[in-house]
Amino acid sequence: MGRLAAVIFDFDGTLADTEWPIYERARVAIEELGGHLTAEQWATHAVGVSHTESYWDVLGPLVGVDVDEATFEAAHEAVTDPPPARDSAPVTDGAVELVHALHDAGVQLAVASGSTRDWLEHHLRRFELIERFVSLVGIDHADVDAGKPAPDLYRAAVAELGVDPSATVAVEDTHRGIASARAAGLAAVVAVPTQLTSHQDLSAADLVTGSLGDLTVEDLAALVG
Repeated sequence: MGRLAAVIFDFDGTLADTEWPIYERARVAIEELGGHLTAEQWATHAVGVSHTESYWDVLGPLVGVDVDEATFEAAHEAVTDPPPARDSAPVTDGAVELVHALHDAGVQLAVASGSTRDWLEHHLRRFELIERFVSLVGIDHADVDAGKPAPDLYRAAVAELGVDPSATVAVEDTHRGIASARAAGLAAVVAVPTQLTSHQDLSAADLVTGSLGDLTVEDLAALVG
């Protein structure tokens, strides 16, 4: 077993349960526009996509809605039930305990996310975890030219931590995220599927587990070698 230097977490779906309320609001908006959206369609075409990318040109026709992206986004924003994920999304099961355990063990922590840094900071402050993370790399980071599955987000996080990628483990919930961490040369990837990403193929991960609460520092260290 090697020395685990760092763990880099994806954010949406992995540390914060933001994906399901976003999907539910999209489902309501699409129904109001005359279409029908399933969890599998959303997981396939929207989950894991960075904030700077568009998915609507493909998804819109599939769900039977003939409007442009701006119209859909306006309808999505107008939904009040369920409330916006920014204000309501909870921390995922086991995340608080695992983050504290890794920090206490001297493992450096970072986030590599297709969301913006403001989004990451907002939620990590809500969860009282922000002080545990050395680096927060969002899609708006200066050294990130492309979101996942490109390696940019993970490479930027590794660089900010100043660690060897071969001593670093990623924790993800999407196939795009797994590919991104692999391309960045990380030692291993753990996948924690959500209600949505259970519809994705996560078999490229080194370990698939049902919850962050199932993971220990020793489990993650055992993946480095």
